[in-house]
Amino acid sequence: MVCKYCGALLDEYPPSAAVTTRNTGSYNHLPAKFGESSMETLTPADGIAIYITGSIKPIFVSSDKQFVIGRKTEEDIPEPILDLSEFGGFNMGISRRHVTIRRTEAGYEIIDLSSTNGTWLNDERLIPNKPYPLASGSQLRVGRMRFHVLYRSTGPGKKS
Repeated sequence: MVCKYCGALLDEYPPSAAVTTRNTGSYNHLPAKFGESSMETLTPADGIAIYITGSIKPIFVSSDKQFVIGRKTEEDIPEPILDLSEFGGFNMGISRRHVTIRRTEAGYEIIDLSSTNGTWLNDERLIPNKPYPLASGSQLRVGRMRFHVLYRSTGPGKKS
């Protein structure tokens, strides 16, 4: 449980695996940014690399338009989905349709899809259904799952 006013944890961690609760508590911070020299080797030529905290290998998403981060369901979702179920998505408070990441002329942007447990971009809580620019090297928290997002520049004069 969390305080509905400030988001402070009111119970012990880890929460019960059988129940998804609203959880906005603070967790250890990851390094703020990856070094510029490592960007070429850590990112795919076309798409996004997602480095989940505690996971050994990155997830590569190749997308020319947009994709959803969430948990796969039996429903038909028209856009591609990055299913975080195998990474404990349910226990980490990931909604079925948590956020959308879409390509723009300047790079990518992220939109929280009115998720139950919220989304943070570099420790700033996102307002649902509002697009935010997603810079390469940004730290995301989706529910209680943290990860870094890396991609190569898609700005003017650059090919993605």
